[in-house]
Amino acid sequence: MLPRLAAAALLCAAAPVLAQAPTDHSEHAGHSPKSALQPVVEEQQGAELDIPMTRNASGTSWQPDNAPMRGLHYSAGGWAFMVHGTASAGFDESNRFWVVARPDHLQYDPFLETLLEVDPKSGEYTPRLAEKWSPSPDYKEWTFILRKNVPFHFGYGPFTAKDVVHSHSMMMRPEATATLAGFWRQVEEVKAVNDHEVVFRFKRPTTVMPYAASRAGDLRIISKAQWDKEGLEGYEKRPAGTGSYRYVGRQPGLSVTYERIDNHWKGEKPAFKELVFRLAREESTRLALLLSGEAHIADLPRELQKDALKRGMKIYSSSFPVDWMTVYLGGQYYLPGDPAFKPDVAWTKKPVRQALNMAINRKELLSTVFAGKGSMTYVTGWSEKSEGFNPEWQHRFDKMYGYDPAKAKALLKEAGYGPGQLKFKILAFTEPGESEGPQVAEALGIYYKDIGVATEIEVLDWAKVREMFRKKAIQCCIWPNIISWRPSEEWIRTSYYSKSPNHHYENEFVDKHYDALTKAVKSDERQRIARTIADHLFDEFADIPLFWFANEVVANPKVVAEWVYPGLAAGRSTHFHLVRPPAK
Repeated sequence: MLPRLAAAALLCAAAPVLAQAPTDHSEHAGHSPKSALQPVVEEQQGAELDIPMTRNASGTSWQPDNAPMRGLHYSAGGWAFMVHGTASAGFDESNRFWVVARPDHLQYDPFLETLLEVDPKSGEYTPRLAEKWSPSPDYKEWTFILRKNVPFHFGYGPFTAKDVVHSHSMMMRPEATATLAGFWRQVEEVKAVNDHEVVFRFKRPTTVMPYAASRAGDLRIISKAQWDKEGLEGYEKRPAGTGSYRYVGRQPGLSVTYERIDNHWKGEKPAFKELVFRLAREESTRLALLLSGEAHIADLPRELQKDALKRGMKIYSSSFPVDWMTVYLGGQYYLPGDPAFKPDVAWTKKPVRQALNMAINRKELLSTVFAGKGSMTYVTGWSEKSEGFNPEWQHRFDKMYGYDPAKAKALLKEAGYGPGQLKFKILAFTEPGESEGPQVAEALGIYYKDIGVATEIEVLDWAKVREMFRKKAIQCCIWPNIISWRPSEEWIRTSYYSKSPNHHYENEFVDKHYDALTKAVKSDERQRIARTIADHLFDEFADIPLFWFANEVVANPKVVAEWVYPGLAAGRSTHFHLVRPPAK
């Protein structure tokens, strides 16, 4: 009988639980707060593990121990492995990558590849389906030389430039809502020069193309030949990719399953024959799956990680601190004449924004909710490696943002709010990789009560929260969210530019300087403009920046001995072909 390797994950709205074992399943990823589904990955070994293996059949996961396993097996060193995965909380389940946000691209990482790779150790962009790439002098054209002899799954022929043109066309469809859809719509033309050379011509200069075309972006390469033969219906049923796993199927709300390709074009050979993502909404359920051996990798909040560690589990971290948590303030639409702007929204007054920042004991919050694992964020989205990062923020932060309830009360009084006069909602949600959102929301409620502010916490699906801020219908509320790193220009475009989809903080100053940044190609000029925008956000208290931290998963070390992943790729916990079992 083969024991299984499984993993569980927690995300805001939906977190995947990864499990490796001999069965077919697939799942999705989500992103943060507590009430989310998370991915679980399970593997199966030929040696018995010291964990209980009893489990009733679920229809998507394990069968009882005395029942036959359907999964494919891979033998190595006397061990037989199978991959089984689980996902949970709020991840958009769909094979249409062009309508799915980056955090939920976890479900595509095993089988749909990108033009460029993200190196799991260095974080650098390296060749993948493209061997070489280069910009024109004005950065309006990007040329990619494509790899030859790369087969699509299910016999749909070799990968060529036509597949790149076709894949980009998905981002141009009316329903496309992927994170970088706005970026891809800036492409004027995608030209297939020949089968192995393709040129993207943009309407304006762009320096962030390597990011967008890499595993960190969201342009997944799919087969034009399959689409021409089977259309959208055939694609959705069994999408053909080029990865080291291929798609087997999904049971909506339950699981997604993949199986290993033994002749991958790059020679990648995952240690586990099968990979399954299972949906597990509750974080306590993910922990139970991990401890029972029904999942072997799980995304858990830090408070539950301690319980897992006591039971012999091990934490695996991304190679880079790639996620930040910030609290966003709805209704900051300062462009003249914007009908969505409501002057009675309290935090449209700068003293209120500063007060809401100074009410928070960040050191205490980091220690209690995040187990001390993280570093301070000074301006949302900017890390030390970001264009425009200003080291002066750190020196000014404590005076402007530091914990000071007395000053917070004085600032509220200055803005016209006495004790009990300011009331608002704090929204919480969960998705894969973002387990702590609800806990942060609860902590905010306590801190704000201490300065005389009344709050109500409302837990919603991530999709609902996203719909509210994208439609500028969130003036009522603030919400904590975990977001992963991206280049400064792309972060400004998606969150602060007035034509962005997210509308976190908009005014004429940001629009003017963002426009200048998009036209700049010289490094020193870009640094100056990006810093000008970031300094403005810092001085205006545009939101409530909290922490940077690495992505973490918890795994059974008897099944998972090693997993190196950068955290920078779309979906955070990626590079499943690098999950390795113990040596035997």
